[in-house]
Amino acid sequence: MRVAVDCHMVASRAPGDAGNGRYAASLTRALARTAQADDEVAALVTRPGALAQIGPDIRGVHVPESNVRRLGVSAANALGHVDAEAAVFTYVAPRRPGCRIALAIHDPTFLTNPEWLGRRARWVLTGLTPTAARAADVVLALSETAKRDLCAALGLADEHVAVVSPAPASVFTPDDDADARVRERHGLDRFVLSVGDIGPRKNLGALVEAMDRIGDPGLELVLAGRAAREATAVVSDPRVHWLGPVEDDALADLYRAAAVVVHPARYEGFGLTVLEALACGSPVVVSDRGALPEVVGDAAIVVAPETDALAEGIAAALEPVEAERLRAAGPVRAGAFTVERMGEAAWRALGRGDRP
Repeated sequence: MRVAVDCHMVASRAPGDAGNGRYAASLTRALARTAQADDEVAALVTRPGALAQIGPDIRGVHVPESNVRRLGVSAANALGHVDAEAAVFTYVAPRRPGCRIALAIHDPTFLTNPEWLGRRARWVLTGLTPTAARAADVVLALSETAKRDLCAALGLADEHVAVVSPAPASVFTPDDDADARVRERHGLDRFVLSVGDIGPRKNLGALVEAMDRIGDPGLELVLAGRAAREATAVVSDPRVHWLGPVEDDALADLYRAAAVVVHPARYEGFGLTVLEALACGSPVVVSDRGALPEVVGDAAIVVAPETDALAEGIAAALEPVEAERLRAAGPVRAGAFTVERMGEAAWRALGRGDRP
């Protein structure tokens, strides 16, 4: 089966799309890893550096950055160029692609909580995604929780949605030498870390206040990720050490060296950064919203996304006995999310087994 994945957000510098781009890149790698002899995988890319992030053996097809040009004409032409039998797009797909379409939708918050999005994203997603989801041959959800919520929000039948969960990249593993590298690179010693695109949904104001409640002057709050325009107050707060976007090698070291990794989001359809932290052996605290409890199982502390609860969860994760338990449990839990599992689930969703 010949499959193309729209990876236009991979290597993009625009805030607010890092999770989408990472999923598209990891899905492409997973499809290639689990391809059979007669399968072919291609990536639709807009930037020269994208293929370096996806994989050197992946065939790349250039498409324009402009959403209108890409989705209106160029993507369909590119799919014809590679003779694609199926293609994966994120949130919005071409109207006449000429092949089977899988539409990846990370969560339904563009409908349930549109106030978390900027005006343009809100307009595009609410206006185009519901129609694209119903027209797609299959919708890809990242978790069972997201599948249930997408079906409810979009009125989709259960059989119209397949779960294809991501896997952490191979760089995210435990490493006892990370503390020294982080100290040398960033000047950090004891710190709580939160990673991800910084916007209203991430609930970082509550995390800042929770750190104040803990009241440990030697414990720093570090944020890594792209900041949306609405996040100015958080990233400029003197109580916050904001690193901006961080490459994977350095990010893995930050996870490993952190005293605690916290993800206090109001909702996540999966939470890939949480899975990466678990894979690195970090003590992790997450909110009890969306798919986060499903992803972490009993390998993290799960609390309400409120100041007091977050403070209590962080304090518990800092206790030596609990921290050691969490550091051991994380990689075991992350080990359930493999590239092979992701790839095989994606091939099933794309209908490889349905071919004559």
